[in-house]
Amino acid sequence: MRGLKFIEKFKSTQVHALNQQDASSGGCNGCANGSKLSNHKRTKFTGSKSNKTKSGSVAQALLPYGLPSTDLLEPSIDPHLKPIHCVKSLADLYRRFETCLESDKSMLFIEQYAYLCGLGDAKLLRRCLRSARQYAGDLHLKVVLSAWLKFERREDELLGSSSMDCCGFILECPKAALISGCDPNSTYDHCKCFEENAKSNLGPIVEKFVCLSLEEDDSVTFCVGDKEISFVRNKIASLSTPFKAMLYGGFVESKRKTIDFSHDGVSVEGLRAVEVYTRTSRVDLFCPGIVLELLSFANRFCCEEMKSACDAHLASLVGDIEDALILIDYGLEERATLLVASCLQVLLRELPSSLYNPKVMQIFCSSEATERLANVGHASFLLYYFLSQVALEKDRVSNTTVMLLERLGECSTERWQRVLALHQLGCVMFEREEYKDACYYFEAAADAGHIYSLAGLARAKYKVGQQYSAYKLINSIISEHKPTGWMYQEQSLYNLGMEKIVDLNYATELDPTLSFPYKYRAVAKMEEGQIRAAIAEIDRIIVFKLSVDCLELRAWLFIAAEDYESALRDTLALLALESNYMMFHGRVSGDHLVKLLNHHVRRSSPADCWIKLYDRWSSVDDIGSLAVIHQMLINDPGKSFLRFRQSLLLLRLNCQKAAMRCLRLARNHSSSEHERLVYEGWILYDTGHREEALSKAEKSISIERTFESFFLKAYILADTNLDLESSTFVIQLLEEALRCPSDGLRKGQALNNLGSIYVECGKLDQAENCYINALDIKHTRAHQGLARVYYLKNERKAAYDEMTKLLEKAQYSASAFEKRSEYSDREMAKNDLNMATQLDPLRTYPYRYRAAVLMDDQKEVEAVEELSKAIAFKPDLQMLHLRAAFYESMGDLTSAVRDSQAALCLDPNHMETLDLYNRARDQASHQQK
Repeated sequence: MRGLKFIEKFKSTQVHALNQQDASSGGCNGCANGSKLSNHKRTKFTGSKSNKTKSGSVAQALLPYGLPSTDLLEPSIDPHLKPIHCVKSLADLYRRFETCLESDKSMLFIEQYAYLCGLGDAKLLRRCLRSARQYAGDLHLKVVLSAWLKFERREDELLGSSSMDCCGFILECPKAALISGCDPNSTYDHCKCFEENAKSNLGPIVEKFVCLSLEEDDSVTFCVGDKEISFVRNKIASLSTPFKAMLYGGFVESKRKTIDFSHDGVSVEGLRAVEVYTRTSRVDLFCPGIVLELLSFANRFCCEEMKSACDAHLASLVGDIEDALILIDYGLEERATLLVASCLQVLLRELPSSLYNPKVMQIFCSSEATERLANVGHASFLLYYFLSQVALEKDRVSNTTVMLLERLGECSTERWQRVLALHQLGCVMFEREEYKDACYYFEAAADAGHIYSLAGLARAKYKVGQQYSAYKLINSIISEHKPTGWMYQEQSLYNLGMEKIVDLNYATELDPTLSFPYKYRAVAKMEEGQIRAAIAEIDRIIVFKLSVDCLELRAWLFIAAEDYESALRDTLALLALESNYMMFHGRVSGDHLVKLLNHHVRRSSPADCWIKLYDRWSSVDDIGSLAVIHQMLINDPGKSFLRFRQSLLLLRLNCQKAAMRCLRLARNHSSSEHERLVYEGWILYDTGHREEALSKAEKSISIERTFESFFLKAYILADTNLDLESSTFVIQLLEEALRCPSDGLRKGQALNNLGSIYVECGKLDQAENCYINALDIKHTRAHQGLARVYYLKNERKAAYDEMTKLLEKAQYSASAFEKRSEYSDREMAKNDLNMATQLDPLRTYPYRYRAAVLMDDQKEVEAVEELSKAIAFKPDLQMLHLRAAFYESMGDLTSAVRDSQAALCLDPNHMETLDLYNRARDQASHQQK
């Protein structure tokens, strides 16, 4: 194994294409989703206007609540599970996947979801939910998971959509969710949603069976008051065992021709319906009120087939939240499982709006309600996990959130479930400033084995005056466990002066993705009068991990520095991420600050905005481009193509949820059908429905041949392993797109994509022409493609120079440093990759390259450590796979198996890791023998 050149292996694969995760590294995962528990607390203000860093009355007017103070800065407590040994926990999950029953897999995927929430990878989390739904056989699990998947797609934001609309797949189909049983192989297939057949005419059926009844000799009459209804004795006896015993057993009724039913709680109409049912076995012939009476009758007299028929029919009638609220009480009273499931499905698919309906919350929040749901098999940890996560996202300190989390704890059956409920209750109580309750819940979670909850316990103790106890608690964690970034971040809260800074610096070294240390250091520099140094400090994290709180802080700093144009840019970008964001600790709306800042910058016309956009785009300034587009949308909010451009930028910045929201807004504001189809196609593509997205693109082309429709179709088709014929077709589509009207920004992207396809086909001259043409219209990223062409033509120096040109225009581009490293010698490559890591520590290729170099130099321990320091804050598939390979070559098969299992927990279909895992496991087993 040592003889293999790891460095060469990784350089060869890197030339062709970067790891997809690397390409999208940095940015914020769902930073605009409104979940405040997942970000830092909004910064508190000193209220002072005499801060020495501020100069000028304008800055004072724009900072009415003063600048933030280091004394009041505090990171929020992560509400998710945070295992002390993440890799070990993932490996354990995969081992359990291998040995568990198929019926247990669904909840194992939910456990995986809970552990991966802290990583913030929206696609990975969605895959967990889809896998959980795939293996869900229980009716209740199907209903909850289908609704959860729908909620994650935020279809409620699409104009004209209904909560019960079907996306066309079994996975999320509301009707398929109401069918018991599990077929994992068909879950991703199309469902069969057809309109119900017209109701049959009752007349002929009744007449037919009336004739039959006249042929029966053995009849019995049931009386309700003075009304008589005749039954065929053996038909009503067949309804249930009690009726059979009454009519054919030793009871007096077996000898009678007439039986009085006046005191059995059934109406004349209900009893007539029972008679019709005995002959037709149908309940769809009656109005809902009569069917409800039949359901009650069936329950009282143990008529199981009739009850099932009533249950199914009533379930099919639930179409909206009003129906659900009316019928769910009947279902709970009569224990009609399917009816309750159907009502529950509507209520869940109406989230988040149904969260604010007091009648809905009454069904879910009280202990009595939970007990009633449990009686019909519809109270579960999964249900309350879903509800509580929606509540946490919408209003983390509401009474509703607290009650749902309490029900979550009551429904917990496994340790991790109890830990999650207790920890999240602790987080909510801490946010509500109910510190004694927070202490109780955090301590209970810690006693159950969740070490991170001790950080919450320490915070709560500190708030109630137990400062030394808080410090001692955190210090004990550090002494007893392998240090991680969050431990030193927490310890810094209880230190002062340089000791605090030392802790924060070490926290950043161990986990550079923690934003609080950057924020604290920035504010500390500002308090010392070093505003530009403060801005440079917060820049360090913004360049790779965009978040609203860091953008807000930088906007304050720019205002203090009287750089109002930069402050306006950051505020506009912030509003693109979260449109309703409230600044200054929730006291001033972002929109209002934009209006104030606009008085102090030169007003831009639409033409000026387009010039700015081209300038920002060509300098690879994604945040600046985002701000310009948002300014254009303020002036003209109905422009759907601007919303679409905004979504593309947000995806590039790795803000997936915000990007999808913009895409939905683009669809809602589209002025034509062909345009709407394009945006719907992108939505489908981004949620994994490739074939349906392709269909939308083709339909759009059939209506009108536009740049965007051809580009969408080409993009979808190119996202596969293309053969020569397919590549030729994609080239034709992109050429057709380029012949359609569009602006230079989009045409530059099309030329860049076309160049990539030509490279894959080996047509380097054509690719070179495409990239040069893209550069002519200021598509700066084409330098990267052109460098690749030069490299493939064995012009390595030209490739290096081309990437240098890109870096001159986009100096903060970590990806550019990473790509340039491919075209230089080892020492220069090392320098470029070190710079890439410094700019964006989330990019994994530099760690893998450096580790491979160390392994080639026989420095095995150092190679493993290089990977381990990145895995500690980003458990990445490729890094885990490479470390497993290193462990295998070193003979540490136990560690190799563990890392392989953790990697397979992230992607169970990764063939190289599967091979490595099977090989290492077999070797370990052989050694034990």
